[in-house]
Amino acid sequence: MQLTSPDFKDGDPLPRKSVSKGLGGEDLSPTIQWSGVPAEAKSLALTCYDPDAPTGSGFWHMIVTNIPVSESGEISSATLPAGAKSALNDAGTENFTGAYPPPDDPAHRYIFTLHALSLDEINPDEMTGAYVRFTIMRNQLASASITGHFKNNG
Repeated sequence: MQLTSPDFKDGDPLPRKSVSKGLGGEDLSPTIQWSGVPAEAKSLALTCYDPDAPTGSGFWHMIVTNIPVSESGEISSATLPAGAKSALNDAGTENFTGAYPPPDDPAHRYIFTLHALSLDEINPDEMTGAYVRFTIMRNQLASASITGHFKNNG
């Protein structure tokens, strides 16, 4: 599988819309495009993780399950397809939480990963974000990632 974005290239800064409203952004994920999903996949999930957050365990900005399978496609937090469900992220919301690292921290990485799953669906309504991610990883057939960066210059 391959991931790309019309909003940024792998390793480049995130687009302004993907920064927290508190820093002048829009709390919207970048558009993510994919190709090469395995034929045996039954559903897709998309996550966004900041491993550099000063929490001891990173910070999950977005978890979306039940994305309909297609060999190629496109998604953003502003345009979730019918049937897709957002799980609680580490901010306690079902929305994308934009980048907001502490001032003057080194640039943080925001890793967007599309997971091809062997499950038809994951119902995140009665699960913690951690359990949803556990279910994703346990049923993953393939995955692909793209990483953006952001530095809060205060």
